[in-house]
Amino acid sequence: MRLIDRLSDGLAALSGWALFVIGLMLAFEVVARYFFNAPTIWAEELSRLVFVWATLAAAASLLRKDAHIRVTVVTERLGPGGQRAMRFVSLAFVIVLAGLVVLYGTPIAWDSFTRGRTTGTMMDIPNWWAQAAVPLSFLLLGLQALVETLRLAIGRGA
Repeated sequence: MRLIDRLSDGLAALSGWALFVIGLMLAFEVVARYFFNAPTIWAEELSRLVFVWATLAAAASLLRKDAHIRVTVVTERLGPGGQRAMRFVSLAFVIVLAGLVVLYGTPIAWDSFTRGRTTGTMMDIPNWWAQAAVPLSFLLLGLQALVETLRLAIGRGA
């Protein structure tokens, strides 16, 4: 369980730094384009790729820290037992959804890898680089949801 927690939190920290780097890349692009009339061929596309990974990779840590956005209009009116039951239901939903995304997302990334599909832009980045972020991140999200379900079952969860 601690391995999944450390992996989730480590990727979230890395995601934070990645978002900082995206800011630097886009700031560089703005300066290059508007002050020197010399736009880059890499800043926008590379920042988009990094953004996909950074956004998805942090999802498992958010689940671990119970920081995802949620609507609590019903659950806040329930007692502790009802809230616990709803937490089980929501974690089960995350596990099923993550499993489906991994199941259907992996072949898409694999197909792009085997066929050599690229973005078709000036950088011509392989499509699977961005596509692989989806099943890999959802795999970690599903594993974190399993860990949180176990914690809840033994009385250590929220």
